[in-house]
Amino acid sequence: MRASPLPACLMTGMALALTALVGGLHVIGGTGPVYAVSERVLIGMVALAQLMMLAGWRQSARVVLSMALIPLTVTLLSYILPEYWVSLAAWDRWSRRLTQGLELDAWRPSLLLALSLTLLATACATRARIQLGGPLLMGITVLLLLSQLRFGVASTSTPHVLRYAAGPLEQLALWGLLGGQILAALPGWKARATIVHRALWPSLILVLLALLLWHQQKNFTERELNAQVRSEAQRLADRLTSEINEHQAAMSRFANVWSLFDQVPSQEAWSRQAALYHDDFRYFLNIAFIDRDSHIVHVHPQSNVNRGVIGTRLFDAQPAGRDAVRQALLEQQVGRTDVIELLQGVPGIIHYLPIPRDATHTLGAVAMVVSLPILAETLFNEVDTRRTALVLAEGEQVLASQVPTTPLGPWRFDTLLDVAGQPLRLGVQPDRASLLERHDRYPIASLSIGIALAYLLYLVLYAYGSLARQHRTLHASNAELHREIRTRTELQQEIEWLARHDELTQLPNRRLFLETLKAKGEARPLSILICDIDHFKRINDHYGHLVGDRYLNQLGELGRGVTEAHGGLFARYGGEEFVAYLPETTADQAFLIAETIRLRVKDADLHHHDGSVLTVSIGTVTLVTGPLELDALMQAADDALYRAKAQGRNRVMAAPELATSLS
Repeated sequence: MRASPLPACLMTGMALALTALVGGLHVIGGTGPVYAVSERVLIGMVALAQLMMLAGWRQSARVVLSMALIPLTVTLLSYILPEYWVSLAAWDRWSRRLTQGLELDAWRPSLLLALSLTLLATACATRARIQLGGPLLMGITVLLLLSQLRFGVASTSTPHVLRYAAGPLEQLALWGLLGGQILAALPGWKARATIVHRALWPSLILVLLALLLWHQQKNFTERELNAQVRSEAQRLADRLTSEINEHQAAMSRFANVWSLFDQVPSQEAWSRQAALYHDDFRYFLNIAFIDRDSHIVHVHPQSNVNRGVIGTRLFDAQPAGRDAVRQALLEQQVGRTDVIELLQGVPGIIHYLPIPRDATHTLGAVAMVVSLPILAETLFNEVDTRRTALVLAEGEQVLASQVPTTPLGPWRFDTLLDVAGQPLRLGVQPDRASLLERHDRYPIASLSIGIALAYLLYLVLYAYGSLARQHRTLHASNAELHREIRTRTELQQEIEWLARHDELTQLPNRRLFLETLKAKGEARPLSILICDIDHFKRINDHYGHLVGDRYLNQLGELGRGVTEAHGGLFARYGGEEFVAYLPETTADQAFLIAETIRLRVKDADLHHHDGSVLTVSIGTVTLVTGPLELDALMQAADDALYRAKAQGRNRVMAAPELATSLS
């Protein structure tokens, strides 16, 4: 990114002005979600940093970019890390502490915007240098912005759980930022256009494949999650429908009991028999006996509300259920009302079952009153209503509902309930947090890995192209003189390197190890490890020295990886012996590091000719205080190694801690 070309400044300024204008309008109007505000703030910060970079204020620009990259990194990690690594509840707890009560999803920018803005911020921080992948970063941003554009125009019957794309104005601002960076960087790219093309297009193809794979995985995981939640809602409805069918069969049995009598039952007998059914089906508001003139004679349970309806003549008091009562009393048929307002003032359905005395006369009828609010409460108890909204409705009329305080997700599932022939609609809508917790992170992780691999591919291809170009340039110049200089220089470097490194394993050799130990021997505590491959002679005897060299190489890589991770130096001491220098490492820490090396070698799938696993024995020693005495320190470690071998090999033995004297 070169110094302040006017078109680049204009496009970047346009992006900054656009975000400031839109953000200001939303602040003045008091509208817009928090995540949209955070998106505009982040875009504005990157745009401001880009203008600073174009103006030559590089240090200030990097400070602003660092401030923008922190929330962007948190956002990307929250999208990528699996739920079992860091749960959404944990993210929300951290977010509420840092944002004064806001949950993560309330302010988190959309996925593709966060990726695009991170790439733009990285390109700005590196000044879009070719060797640092500037062209690829901007090419990936183009693909991500096109993907966002597709989300904006594509129609879908199922809305997405995650926010993938930003709004059109935010996308326009991102295009402005991208255009400004490209205009500023193009002059520096032209000189190496050939190398850029050879490195850029294969990497972009890899990114495109990663995007296509991500899109396919995303659609699959969301369809699968949608089907799971829909299936759960259907199972809930099926279970309730099954229970309702059971209560219809129970009502028929209850009515048949009274057909054996030729007189009106007493209140005591009625309550005794009705209690058995009411205990099983709690959503019965009451079970009543209706005489031939539609008077309510008995009712169970004997609550204050139910006692108030005794003596009521249904033909007069409840016109909406008159036909159902007539069917039971006069036609000896089961009568059933629609959803009506009950005498108790709540919506419900009444079943009237005739109690025949003979072929033409009835003793009365059984009225079983189903309270829809109680029925809904029975249903709602099966679901965590703190995480799921439930609505029971007849057509457009809501009979009962329970809505959590948390934001609801985009998916609502409506299923039909057959409540004794009356169709009711059950609406189930999980909240957004429960869907996010169950949403698979693998598609986003695969997209991130694809972008990272494409970036590494670009660096490799660019490095290869640069080396090839340099080679051609040097070859075209004074070949003989430059070849001689280069040969001597390389030879000198190689000699210096070989003097301090092992040619086979590329590790520091004994000389460099001892020089390092003397130069940095002031650290206390100071630990030394000596590692020896168990029965290494068998490898050379049975497999040959090539396999032995390969085993030495692998052990060297394993030991170096573990040792350098703890700030130490891993070197080849000679033959199959390796040593490690660990400054400021206690005896316990040194033992654990040695044990890690031993376990990794054991798990490295290296075997002897008889199939036994290749192992190492390790001796450790720690100098706690006093001056460095190399001979004593190395002898103590070697003694510990000898004890490890004497006790059966494949183990770590620690020498007693040393404290040398100044005298």
